[in-house]
Amino acid sequence: MVVATFAATIPATGSTAANASTAATSVMTGGDTSAEQPVTEKAAREALAAAKKVKRSQSVRGARQALPGRHVAGRPDATIALTDLWNAKDSLDGSGKAAARELLARPKAVTQTCSNVVCVHYTPGRGGDRSSVGYANQVRDVMTKVHNIYVRSGYRKPAADKAVTPGKVDIYLENLYDEGYYGYCAPETKVSKTAATAYCVLDNDYSTSEYGSANTPTENLRVTAAHEYFHAIQFAYDAGEDRWMMESTATWVEDEVYDSINDNRQYLAYGQLEDQRKPMDNSSASNLGIYGNWIFFRYLSERFAKKRGDLPEVVLGIWNRTPSTFSTTAIRRALAARGTTLKLQYARFAAANLAPSKTYSEGRAYYPPLYDGRTALPAKRKTVDGKFTLKHLTYASQRLVPKKVGKGWKLRVKVDVARPSANAAVVSVFRTDGTRGVYYLKPNSKGIATKTVKGFSSKRIRKVEVTFANASSNFKCGQKTAFSCHGTASPDRATHRWSAKTYR
Repeated sequence: MVVATFAATIPATGSTAANASTAATSVMTGGDTSAEQPVTEKAAREALAAAKKVKRSQSVRGARQALPGRHVAGRPDATIALTDLWNAKDSLDGSGKAAARELLARPKAVTQTCSNVVCVHYTPGRGGDRSSVGYANQVRDVMTKVHNIYVRSGYRKPAADKAVTPGKVDIYLENLYDEGYYGYCAPETKVSKTAATAYCVLDNDYSTSEYGSANTPTENLRVTAAHEYFHAIQFAYDAGEDRWMMESTATWVEDEVYDSINDNRQYLAYGQLEDQRKPMDNSSASNLGIYGNWIFFRYLSERFAKKRGDLPEVVLGIWNRTPSTFSTTAIRRALAARGTTLKLQYARFAAANLAPSKTYSEGRAYYPPLYDGRTALPAKRKTVDGKFTLKHLTYASQRLVPKKVGKGWKLRVKVDVARPSANAAVVSVFRTDGTRGVYYLKPNSKGIATKTVKGFSSKRIRKVEVTFANASSNFKCGQKTAFSCHGTASPDRATHRWSAKTYR
């Protein structure tokens, strides 16, 4: 993605181009990715149109982009738009191919400064697209550090080109503020069935007069470098991978490399920490959740904390599997290698998000949890019930609160989990002393499970949360959707029922 400055919600996985493209269909856990699937001419034209929106024209150069944040819902993300175009270019007609070549072409620069792994290309001076020599050297050093962290942690090196600076990754400096971005990377030359070389473009100064003072220019450079260079790493695995996972993991790694900057927290409001009813793999152009859902990979990396080099290796295990399959299958297989399942971990993730301050290392700084329903239960025999219909990779919680309830009362929760092979239920008990009990229910063959909470009194219990999680992650691919492998989940929707009874 482009650590797109202000822009970035890719017309991603299904919203444009290569996404919406598939003519072929692969079922369930097949290995289709957008780079491997045929792209229709219509989808290719859509990819071209999206890419044109993110590349500035001479008529708008110099226009100030007074936009908040690095990403804006509905505006194409530069990295994703260019990647979709790259995947779709062969399906364009002659004039379309020419336009695509122009949009995908590298910027121009007159000189360069290189380390042993990257070369930064720039035009010395001030104003326009020019950069100072000192800044170019700073970019070189930051990118070299980021490269070394990723490679030391087991990731593939970005596939370097063989023409401009053989064996090194090329970084270009331009005034991207005029375009409304912080940076982007683009694939260039295919080196295997799924992998491609890449070059990246960063802003030529990240001036506070343009990008504001929320971060310093150096902080903006660092977090953008970490994010964008991870896209170059991703292209070395699969340039056609599902866009939600490309963006979520690139946003996740920003905070792993530069832990003190915390720029990615601004997107938590759009991910499943706050918007749990939107499928985690929704990559439509209107959804900033692909950035906010970095929290899922933070959950995994704290749950499976073993590191390789400087980074938690669980995400590496996922990316190692992407060349042969799509996102959710890669996640499922990586978790299976650790002796667990996506269903269990997604349910644990849902429960963790009910108490971020207690379950994440930096959770006190995260947004407070949300719930779907709240019911107050008084000190009398009473039964309440309800239901949730959930799409794939979503969850929902019902809050039960004792209201002036004294000693001797109990709460019995009963759940009816639809399709328990892919869905799960959790009961979380929050006590007034600040402790919490989390109980992962085990439904019988009919999907029924119960949990009794003893001592359901107002002095002991603050609340009980009943959470359902739909972890369905098999897909019928190639359906021109905004979800994993541009497919439809099988099954997708599931309706779960719950009831709660107070008694003594």
